[in-house]
Amino acid sequence: MDLVQFLKERVRRYDSRVLIHGEEGSITYREFDAITDRIARGLELLGTAPGDRVALLHPNSAQTLLAFFAIIKAGGVVVPINTMYTSREVTYLLNNSEAMLLIIHEDFSSIADQVKGDAPRLNRIVVRRRTETLEAEIAALAGTRLVPLNDKSFNSDDPAIMFYTSGTTGSPKGVVLTHGNFVFGGPNIAQSYGLGENDISIAALPMVHVFSIASPFFGSLSSGGAVVVVERFKPETIFDLVEKYGVTWFPGVPTMFILLLNAFGENTRDISSLRMGLSGGASLPVEILRRWEEAFRADVIEVYGLTESTGLVTANPVYGLRKPGSVGITVSGVAAKVVSKDGSECAPNEVGNLIFRGPNAAKGYFNLPDETREKIRDGWVYTGDHAYRDDDGYFFIVGREKELIISGGYNIYPKEIEEVLHAHGAVGEAAVIGVADPVKGEIPKAFVALKPGMTATEEELAQHCKGNLAPYKLPKIAFIEELPKNPTGKIMKKELPRE
Repeated sequence: MDLVQFLKERVRRYDSRVLIHGEEGSITYREFDAITDRIARGLELLGTAPGDRVALLHPNSAQTLLAFFAIIKAGGVVVPINTMYTSREVTYLLNNSEAMLLIIHEDFSSIADQVKGDAPRLNRIVVRRRTETLEAEIAALAGTRLVPLNDKSFNSDDPAIMFYTSGTTGSPKGVVLTHGNFVFGGPNIAQSYGLGENDISIAALPMVHVFSIASPFFGSLSSGGAVVVVERFKPETIFDLVEKYGVTWFPGVPTMFILLLNAFGENTRDISSLRMGLSGGASLPVEILRRWEEAFRADVIEVYGLTESTGLVTANPVYGLRKPGSVGITVSGVAAKVVSKDGSECAPNEVGNLIFRGPNAAKGYFNLPDETREKIRDGWVYTGDHAYRDDDGYFFIVGREKELIISGGYNIYPKEIEEVLHAHGAVGEAAVIGVADPVKGEIPKAFVALKPGMTATEEELAQHCKGNLAPYKLPKIAFIEELPKNPTGKIMKKELPRE
């Protein structure tokens, strides 16, 4: 089954139910299908051919989701571009992806002017004005009223979306995800999260990130539920939307959960419909999880996935044992294991490299055969994360392989120190990196952002750490007003000073 057939099947089943709530109103399943059919025909008239990459520089909106699916229906491959990128970064992605067409929101039209001469493969730019729909803009360019595109059929292995990695460890790479990845991944997400027709989610993460597309959108589409699209994350906006639409589950990254928790005391809206928070993208400190569940009276389900997994590898059971600090067990149809450097499987509770395989595994990296062979071996995707599995089969992430600190011969994982710091009442956020040391090679250094209105001294935090960590794990401590983050809220440790 391809994604066009997948959508048509959902339309037959859910028809007039609402799929998307947005600023411009609501869109039903049938309307979503009909509108994307017409936009796809317009893209075809503008010259989009099967396999063409179509770049999308557009903030979160219902129009963004319509663009995604219309491009796929036309046979194109969606290339989402981060709205925070400069013209230089946009040009890099356009050239690297070999994009033939760019759909851009009018707020970024100045970037469109700057990239025209520097992206020679780009042969057309569609600017969507805030006051117009994407369908209207494309119809005007095509010079005709748009009629539905005749259905095309695709292979499950055909590329659908190419997400670029965040570039935290180097130049961004295009991760190619296929029709089959999403046809498998959407229902898998819905099943893993226990979603049904009455569930309503929020897409607050930027849609340049696989998490935002895979979980709130494809999870809702697969289960007959709905998704509320918000242009940008703000705690007060989330509270408003939960009350207005009766939102039942909120997917986000740890930073979002921390900000919601910090703002909870000022909340005056009814959020009793919320039954579940879904945390992914990075480790959620256990102390934050416990406080969040107590304040919101809703469970937090910790999950693990990455761009290369179409969003999900493991998850804590919605109905079953949840272990705080764990990313849960493998989801249906996916295999994962922890291996040592020689490739042999580690014993329970032994730290090694986390790898997985399944129908959710990415096809590879665009035009990077060597990197693809290095990352995907014998069908197994090497995540680059260090983890262990306990006796019950639950996985625990201890840190990125590249973040491991070796100090005087001891292995130190930053996550453990960060957990200890988060347990201090004054600490809002903490990030630990390795810095050079003339005797030990490197030592841990913690960058700490305090909660608004709270105070703490370096000595106070040092004493807190001494009571909870072995001497070789004790970090140097530096205070920072705010930790550097990318648009999805992931902390960018490479931007912290290594002095």
